[in-house]
Amino acid sequence: MNAFRCLSALILTSWMSSAVYGQTLADVARQERARKKALESKIVINETSAPAGKTVTTAAATDKPIVTAATPTAPKGPVDNKGRDETYWRTTFQNARQGLKRAEDRAKLLDVKLTDLNSQLLREGIANRERELRESIDTTKKEQAAANIELQAAQQKIRDLEEELRLSGGPPGWAR
Repeated sequence: MNAFRCLSALILTSWMSSAVYGQTLADVARQERARKKALESKIVINETSAPAGKTVTTAAATDKPIVTAATPTAPKGPVDNKGRDETYWRTTFQNARQGLKRAEDRAKLLDVKLTDLNSQLLREGIANRERELRESIDTTKKEQAAANIELQAAQQKIRDLEEELRLSGGPPGWAR
């Protein structure tokens, strides 16, 4: 019970001190109006990603994107024969690997779905349900074939990127 009294006293003391030193609602509103007025009087520009050769800036006062032509920045560090740096290659490979991962996940998901449908077909021998299951199995097999083609295309894309990197003279470490 003594701990409860100490805790109550602590809470009461902190509440009273905040009430004495706290701001009124009018003070908070005045500060917010001053902050908004300051934002309207100056424009802060934030750069964000945009298509190659363009820069998207956002004016803080309006939050509307403004697209302008960007001056190309010189790559920092070593480049390949075509002027592409490590950042370009690492980003390109990362995107390709993400596509490969999505394709692999889709193929695995369809494999599991097909296995589940086949086991349902074996468990349930009712004629109407069997027809529905066979239709679902056929549809899943078609989706699985398309997913396997997508998977092979994603794997080929990575192989092509590796070959392009090799031919352009970039270090193999950029493919990691």
